[in-house]
Amino acid sequence: MYFASASASCHACDAPSGRKIWPILASLALVLALLGSGCAIGSGARRSGKSYVINGKRYHILATADGYKEKGLASWYGEPFHGRKTASGEVYNMHEISAAHKTLPLHTWVEVQNLKTKQRMFVRINDRGPFIDGRIIDLSRAAAIELGVHKPGVVPVMVKAVPKDQAKKLAARHRKATLDQKRTMAASHR
Repeated sequence: MYFASASASCHACDAPSGRKIWPILASLALVLALLGSGCAIGSGARRSGKSYVINGKRYHILATADGYKEKGLASWYGEPFHGRKTASGEVYNMHEISAAHKTLPLHTWVEVQNLKTKQRMFVRINDRGPFIDGRIIDLSRAAAIELGVHKPGVVPVMVKAVPKDQAKKLAARHRKATLDQKRTMAASHR
């Protein structure tokens, strides 16, 4: 198959059997366009059907976090959002470990590695964001301090979804720590 030039006729468009192969070329063009747009074809990433719009851009929530892995920039958010409700309905506390992600299902546990310092930590996605191009995760202030993101403000990271069995253990520890914290606070107010 060859193409002589943009102005010449396309000899490849007529198959030997006389059938046109335009449908095949159109399908190929669609696949290439999707790959070029960052769509995760073949990576196992599937959309859940749920989506939302921020600043005129539509974001599609992934059906599952299984196999999710991405390099990009991490940032953090704090004071202006402290005390407000997150996308999960929880109240955002910048002093607790949590994170925001545009498309991972809420309550997904991820491992975030600072690619400059090699520090790693586990965080739970409970909010949406960051809505700045190139940034893939927004850490709470506490998570940013622990991971070395706080002072520079933005650092390159690797974000990987935690396998389900490990995520269950992390969630159980998180629930216990939250319950212990509430008991401690209640006892101190008596």
